[in-house]
Amino acid sequence: MQLLQFQNEFPFVVNALLSAKRAGRLSHSFIVHSDDSTLSADFAISLAQAVSCPEPFDSGDACGECQVCRQLENRTYSELFALAPVSKSRQIVIGKDSDEPDTMRWFQSQFHLKSVSGGGMKIGIVYDADCMNQEAQNCFLKTLEEPPPSSLLILLTPNPFTLLPTIRSRCQNILLLRNKSVYDAEKMKDVLPVLHMLSFGKADISVAETCASELICISGKLHDIAEEKIAGKWKKFLGDTKNLESAGQKLIEKRFDAAVASEYLGMRNSFLSMIHAWFAHVHMLSQGIPLDSLANPELVSGFKIKPEDIDPKKAYRSLRLSENLLQVLQWSVNGDLALREFCLNVALGSKK
Repeated sequence: MQLLQFQNEFPFVVNALLSAKRAGRLSHSFIVHSDDSTLSADFAISLAQAVSCPEPFDSGDACGECQVCRQLENRTYSELFALAPVSKSRQIVIGKDSDEPDTMRWFQSQFHLKSVSGGGMKIGIVYDADCMNQEAQNCFLKTLEEPPPSSLLILLTPNPFTLLPTIRSRCQNILLLRNKSVYDAEKMKDVLPVLHMLSFGKADISVAETCASELICISGKLHDIAEEKIAGKWKKFLGDTKNLESAGQKLIEKRFDAAVASEYLGMRNSFLSMIHAWFAHVHMLSQGIPLDSLANPELVSGFKIKPEDIDPKKAYRSLRLSENLLQVLQWSVNGDLALREFCLNVALGSKK
């Protein structure tokens, strides 16, 4: 994995970083702003390789073949430290002390321990950095102001403006925007036919209720899917808990439950985003925007929707209703009831 693999998509970013690396002027801290979490995570590792590789190319990029490069790619590098939201609230907290794992104080303490790799670079990656609460951000600011020697700090976030201005000012910003969402194809195959029926089916209560029931059913399965997905990733860790003391078992179980909750929230947000994106795309088609100019044409391309078959007024009204649905579900409301009301308003929109 090398920075040059991102050359075609983000040439300015890659060239600027490699130029700074060759000149010895590369920053010690970065904010990677991306709307694709997989992209930002891979880019962070490539940047870490470029900084840490003992035998880089003349371009400044990592060789990709040495032990350090391979360990970073496999996430087994001993000086690679990661911090991510693992609580059910999806917050990164400051923590009581440096012994409390998955907290900001624990994360920072790793950079002040003696290196086990003979003075190699220490790499710190904060995933979903916008999940740091105010206290954790203020604590992290001290590390940015006085960075540990031979260290690289990378913050990954889709929303950098939730970070303190003082944090943003001390990091170099890397913009990796694709301006599109990435949806799970397996989930799409169930959701999209329902949304198509809701948009183009008969304007009656039975259609609204059928669509609502389907969406509620899909939404209700998300937690079980999240638990199954995390259980697969954590299979080894959960098996090892049998050999741990009671306190160790409880810690692993607590982190597992938090990981499930975090995965569920991410899947739920993606599910709701897909609903909004569908109606946004239908509205854009009604305004004459070509299919291949849409951010996610795969959402609507399978239905061969003709612009002349779309009622522009209903398309616009449905889009506004989907925006309102997302806002309503941010509060402690009955999600099933909100989906039912939404489907009823969309299906009967042409009658109002």
